[in-house]
Amino acid sequence: MSLAKKFLFFLTIAFSTTFLFSNSYTVKIGLKENIKKFKISLNQSGATLIIKSSSGKVTKLKPKSEIEVRLMKDDKVQILEKTYSLPFKFFSKKGIKIDNKIFPGEIEVFLNKNGTLTIVNILDIEKYLYGVLPYEIDTGWPEEMLKVQAVIARTYTIANLGRHKEDGYDLCSSVHCQVYKGISKNIHKEVKKAVDETLGLVVVDKNDNLAQTYYHAACGGVGTENVLDIWSGVRDFEYLKGVECNYCKNSPYSKWRCVVSQDKLVKLLLNNGYDLKKIVDIEIISFTKNERAKEIKIKTDKGDITMKSEELRKIIGYNNLRSTKINEIKFLENNIIFYGGGWGHGIGLCQWGANELTKQGKSFKEVIEYYYPTTRIKKLY
Repeated sequence: MSLAKKFLFFLTIAFSTTFLFSNSYTVKIGLKENIKKFKISLNQSGATLIIKSSSGKVTKLKPKSEIEVRLMKDDKVQILEKTYSLPFKFFSKKGIKIDNKIFPGEIEVFLNKNGTLTIVNILDIEKYLYGVLPYEIDTGWPEEMLKVQAVIARTYTIANLGRHKEDGYDLCSSVHCQVYKGISKNIHKEVKKAVDETLGLVVVDKNDNLAQTYYHAACGGVGTENVLDIWSGVRDFEYLKGVECNYCKNSPYSKWRCVVSQDKLVKLLLNNGYDLKKIVDIEIISFTKNERAKEIKIKTDKGDITMKSEELRKIIGYNNLRSTKINEIKFLENNIIFYGGGWGHGIGLCQWGANELTKQGKSFKEVIEYYYPTTRIKKLY
């Protein structure tokens, strides 16, 4: 076997077994979908880009600048004037840049059911967490709070592997799952330390099953909620019954207002299958134990629309209508104004409340077991 062939042989083995002997989990994170082209570059000058096709063929490139991947006919893509069959994977030892974000591990590209491209990052869960924590929590918070976030994010990831199975990956990279934007060039040392020092630690229930560690920014200083009061069609876990929490009352989200024009809300409701031309009034018709709006009634010119208030949050936008702890709704000219407090669905762990508890000297284990009663921390690997 020639030296070049030997190199490619061992390169193929290394590429295909990158995670085979990992002591943790491999996750597939959906980065982009329904696109026809994208650009990539390498994180280190002079690095080698490895392309591995589904047939096992390995090609190595040394691109000097950013390169474009463009979808062509017959399930092929064009890269540097050459065509490659889908699916295939990219790999570079120091990571690959997409939209100027660095992604470790492998990048998989395949044709989805819509006939467009899906891009997936395949990597070790611990490296994945390096890219989750900076976008799900303030990295300037106490070390113990960063450990809280590392443990619950790890647990959430493993418990929800395959959530996007039909799309070809485990989790998406948005707020629907957990926000993930790759790893910055200079990883926050506090984040890396929190992840490394909690390696393999997860939250389990009294039957030793992985807990669903839902979390949100701030409950609004009243307490977390019973999961069934917020979401329909989910299991009524004992540890998601809600606990008292006034620890986040000084968070910057304790009070907010959301202004949406009537015309815009009518359009949003139409886009979600509701028939109306004008909104006459909006009324909260039921509340949770902590006075969050549970169900709302939208009075329109074509009859009443009744829905869970969490659905209204989804329609208006989670970053606009920040929570269902709506205290007042006013109509002012063509605008509808919602006044409320807190940020998020209110289920599981309240991050601002947990942060306050760590400041008071509580350990990450004590904080987690407070917000998820009847659970405990377990070393999974």
